[in-house]
Amino acid sequence: MSIGDYIKPEYVALNMKAQTRHDVFAELTGCLESTGLLDKANAEVLIRKLEEREKLSTTGVGESIAIPHASLEGFSETVILIGVLPEGVDFSSVDGQPVKVVFMIIGSQAVPRLHIQILARIVRLCRNKELIKKVQMASTPLEALEAIRQVDN
Repeated sequence: MSIGDYIKPEYVALNMKAQTRHDVFAELTGCLESTGLLDKANAEVLIRKLEEREKLSTTGVGESIAIPHASLEGFSETVILIGVLPEGVDFSSVDGQPVKVVFMIIGSQAVPRLHIQILARIVRLCRNKELIKKVQMASTPLEALEAIRQVDN
């Protein structure tokens, strides 16, 4: 399994202007709306689920990275969205640092194990500081995706 299989260039948002976690979730969920994977009502449900998950415990895993995740009833795919936040956003991360790179996993409730496998894979990839730097410095979504694919094979 390669996480690159679950990311499309249109799921990558570089230079996000989000100021809050809610803004991050809304902007990345908007990527799914614009591609037709979600309608407005389901986008709102997804944002609410992501916020509820954050209340349980932060998805800010440290090293300026957050991995928010949720599953959505009736959602048939598993996708990964990437957001780059040059200014950083407070996710109440375990190390107290603002988040600058977000890997958001949206899964199908029909395949919950895949969601967990992808989460574990992303955690391992995030240990590669060079990869995270390349994603942050990417000038196009395709460049960020290619950096991930080079490392995750």
